[in-house]
Amino acid sequence: MSSDAEGNNVGFKHELNHSHSNDFTTSPVEDGATYSGWRIGVILLGALIALPAFVTGAELGNSLGPRGAFVAIIIASLTLTLFALPCAIAGASSRLSSYMLIIDAFGTTGGRCVNAVLSLSMLGWFGVIAMMFGGAMRAAAPPALSIGISTWAVIGCTLMVFTNLFGFRALDALSLIATPLKACLLLWAAWTAFQMDPSVVQRVFVAQYPVSTGVSMIVGGIVVGILLLPDITRFARSPMHAVLACGVAIALGLPLILVLAGYPSLATHERDLVPIMLKLGLGLPAMAVILFSAWSTNTYNLYASTLMWSTIVTNRPRWKIVLATGSVGSALGLLGLADQFIPYMIALSVAIPPIGGIYLTNYYRFRHITERFRAAWRWPAFAAWILAMGGAIVENAFHFALTSIPALDSFALAGVAYLLFFRTSMCLRAAE
Repeated sequence: MSSDAEGNNVGFKHELNHSHSNDFTTSPVEDGATYSGWRIGVILLGALIALPAFVTGAELGNSLGPRGAFVAIIIASLTLTLFALPCAIAGASSRLSSYMLIIDAFGTTGGRCVNAVLSLSMLGWFGVIAMMFGGAMRAAAPPALSIGISTWAVIGCTLMVFTNLFGFRALDALSLIATPLKACLLLWAAWTAFQMDPSVVQRVFVAQYPVSTGVSMIVGGIVVGILLLPDITRFARSPMHAVLACGVAIALGLPLILVLAGYPSLATHERDLVPIMLKLGLGLPAMAVILFSAWSTNTYNLYASTLMWSTIVTNRPRWKIVLATGSVGSALGLLGLADQFIPYMIALSVAIPPIGGIYLTNYYRFRHITERFRAAWRWPAFAAWILAMGGAIVENAFHFALTSIPALDSFALAGVAYLLFFRTSMCLRAAE
């Protein structure tokens, strides 16, 4: 290698390590590195305007009809907003990532194990979206770019990994470019569909399943990202800025995204993004939507997974962790995880929401008690997690739910159980 090449390589690695040191992976975000609520909201919107949103909007519209889908979307958006606010405020108040808050709740060693589970869930999403990207690009690309689905997926993963090497700054820069573009393309598709068939909202549909199932579908697909909101809102200037970001992205943005994504599907009688766009005569814009949707969403997924592994593998520079996690996520997609999408979603809805209930209860109720930080494993958190997962499995098996949303039930059950188990452990220690 020439001296110039060596110098460039050293400079590149220095920049990546500098990005790592300024990304506050395992330490509180400093005041000078914060952003406004609007900027945080744009980043969250960029993650929400994604390929799964187009798929979900189309599925709801065709299965529940316009009115049923609208009701499901509103209820789910309100539910997710209730989930999001305490998560976002915890991140903005503590200036810590969700993975550091999890270590606080589950113990220094136990928390790393939980983070490993969460990382696999995010890398699974990375692989699923990568293959969605590959399939959609293969269908939308002109003959001159006719390459295989796996090849498109690898190209997309490479782009997403490279962007992620530069941390939160890359998320911010990408969102400022991609989010307005995706929003404009989404509005354009909805307007074109409205001109094609303005009476579609007046049609009478026979619902294929209850509205509550549609609500669970939306919540189950997004709840993992919601519970990891501290990763983004820790950069907010204050808790009120975090609340503003949630209002912009989740309370207002999410229902609008799902409604706009569903309308073209109803007008064209198609459920897949590419046929919808082609029927609307939006071939090139379709490719842009696919590219930017997968790019921004999977950059966020990989960013979240990298933060998790930064709490597990603390002696490795961030750029090495990015390359490793990106490779694993790509492999999961290429090995066919997308073919097991429904079982994967069910597993996430069982295992992930209780973690949020536990770390939030721990943060808001016990953050002033410093004794607990010394434990490597904290049995109250694991006992609550197991109990809540068991409750979710029973609900899924017998098709019932206290709130009609199993994820919300397991979230609440985990929080209450953790509170009781923690108090019990404190009493036992006092009695010794």
